[in-house]
Amino acid sequence: MITPIEIKVNLDGDVAGALHRLRCPDTAAAYRDIWFAEPLHPGTTGAPTLLSSRIVIRLRSGEEEDDLTVKLRPCVRSQLAGRWAAPFTEPGVRYRIESDWSADRRMLSASAISVRSPGSLRAAVARGLDVTDELHSAQRQFLVSCTPPGVAVDHLRAMGPVASARWTGVPVGNLSADVERWTTAGLDVLELSVKVVPRQGDSPVDLHLRALDARRELDAALRTLGVTIASGDTKTEQVLTALAAAHRLG
Repeated sequence: MITPIEIKVNLDGDVAGALHRLRCPDTAAAYRDIWFAEPLHPGTTGAPTLLSSRIVIRLRSGEEEDDLTVKLRPCVRSQLAGRWAAPFTEPGVRYRIESDWSADRRMLSASAISVRSPGSLRAAVARGLDVTDELHSAQRQFLVSCTPPGVAVDHLRAMGPVASARWTGVPVGNLSADVERWTTAGLDVLELSVKVVPRQGDSPVDLHLRALDARRELDAALRTLGVTIASGDTKTEQVLTALAAAHRLG
């Protein structure tokens, strides 16, 4: 199985200026609120518990639909046992596997996503839900089957919200990119992503080479626009760490 490759870069400097150079008007954005789930214990220090175990649980609420995602990143193929070895879609949940190229890191990512009615997760967060209760049965099975022993995924609180604005199909050179801005807890993070999908007859090497070409083209196009690529953690890592710190202080 050949998995799609998603190239992700964070953009450095003035976020509003970068959006202007990328021609991303406010009116074209899709706006959502995002929360992340972690087992929070007052007084704890260090990195968020699930994030340290390479698990991300994300809730999103927007105008058209809500969704809850359970993601393993990074993971290895040997973790993805049984039905989790290949993507599928079934009533209530869809499962995907892809490679994330984030900065200089190459990571395999596996996600189980359940779609909800618009506003339902926002309302559940407002009620102070235990996020564990909102997991789809397939997502629970995914966690049990594919996560390392000893990782407790229960009694989860939602941290956030993170305000998200997303633009799709943004021309960057000859590429079509998605651009997403996250703001929360004193952070303002802008990420640009380009997906390279397998073509009929592709080998893994073919896909890899096309992704390398896309990354070089992306770098060149951003330089031409005067936009700088940032180094450091992914936007999820930055935001989760900031949210966990804010909740400890609170």
